[in-house]
Amino acid sequence: MKAFRRFIIAALFGLATSASAQDASNDYSSNKSYVSFEGEMIFSFAEFDTPDGVDVEQNMRWSPVFNMAWHYNYDVSDHFGLNLGLGFRNVGFIVKADQIDLEDEDIDRKKFRTYNLGIPLGFKAGRLDQENPLFLFAGYEIEFPFHYKEKEFDGGDKLRKRTDWFSDRTEDFQQAVFVGVQLPEGFSLKAKYYLTDFFDPNFSETVRIDGTDSDVVVKPYENFNASVFYFSITWFPFQDLEYAKNKYF
Repeated sequence: MKAFRRFIIAALFGLATSASAQDASNDYSSNKSYVSFEGEMIFSFAEFDTPDGVDVEQNMRWSPVFNMAWHYNYDVSDHFGLNLGLGFRNVGFIVKADQIDLEDEDIDRKKFRTYNLGIPLGFKAGRLDQENPLFLFAGYEIEFPFHYKEKEFDGGDKLRKRTDWFSDRTEDFQQAVFVGVQLPEGFSLKAKYYLTDFFDPNFSETVRIDGTDSDVVVKPYENFNASVFYFSITWFPFQDLEYAKNKYF
């Protein structure tokens, strides 16, 4: 599956390069296709699936960088349009709990994140004017995690960090749905919910349980998982790049 994910990611980068090279006329009208770009500031949370009697807390995770997407847009009319994109996102969550780690009982907080390549497919409905837009948008996205990071803390001290390319700890792909609104001033607000759990519950590893001298094989995510959701802010995610270049530069 790792080889398949590498192939998918290489193909997606090729599509992004091709889309960015497209030329668009400067005059906007309906029945027109164009490429747009968005950069997201993400505020993420998670719903946890834990064993009975285990209490967990979470902190909001803020990721202002490395969240971007290119969209190929086709506006059917002045009030309805379609879009297909390619996105790159930094998605994760923070969890707090007592004895959250089998190998070290002092660990009480963990941060998890993946870098994902995604393909969003959506629609827009409302006033699709490039200068003064006001519309709703919604859609579906499939994402392919390609880099995993986990940080472990004892209070405020970071004890350990784990990183992995194409990790087996996470699912091979994640599915999500999103909805948002584009405001006239340029800001866009979006909410997104991941339908796929963050971790692969069948993942297993050999660990040494804290306080013992024996190694055991465990499935760390069999009884602990998370469904991530986030809110984000961006600026004109569906504005024609040619239009924006002529307006601002």
